[in-house]
Order: sequence, then C-alpha cells, then structure tokens
Amino acid sequence: MVLRFEVNQAEAFRQGVNVPKSTNHIDVDPATLSQEDRNLIADRMDGIDVCQLEFITLRGEEELWKKGRIVAKLPTFDALMEAVRANENAIQDEVKKSKSEAVA
Repeated sequence: MVLRFEVNQAEAFRQGVNVPKSTNHIDVDPATLSQEDRNLIADRMDGIDVCQLEFITLRGEEELWKKGRIVAKLPTFDALMEAVRANENAIQDEVKKSKSEAVA
C-alpha cells in the first residue's frame, strides 16, 4: 500500500539528505507492521494521505480531527513513524490535560 506524507525539506537538508519534493510516497506492506503501528497509521489515514490528528473541544464535545498531512523529518518509513508517534503523544497529552481540567 502506498502512503503519502510531507517531508520537512529544511530538516532533511540539515541532515544532508536531498529531498526534491516535500510530498513523499512510500510503499508499505501492512502485514509486516505491528498491530500498534497499523492502528496508529490507520487512525490518521485519509485515502493514502497520513494526516496529523488534532484534539479539539467543540461545543463541549471532544473530538479528533485530521489536519493536513503529517510532516516527517526524512522521506523514510522510520521518520514517518517517528512523526506519527510524536503526534500520538501530543494527542494523549491533550486528552490528559482536558480530563484534569474537567476534574478541577
């Protein structure tokens, strides 16, 4: 399956990696991934785009929204997963913050 995501070209340049286009496509066999990785990617997919999730509260309801393609530091699967995990950690932090504010 092809996945599409963005690459931070400036960061890649800093690391000495030539990335001619900011949009990157990689071919991934889902069967080779752990269930956790498949879930993290699937939660963020919109077609072949791997999107960033955003935690919002709208009219008192908490929701996750897809907000543009996720941005990785390099055009590799490992860099994509690093960006996905960072996004997941940010979402979990926001959920915890929201719950603690609701209790207070």
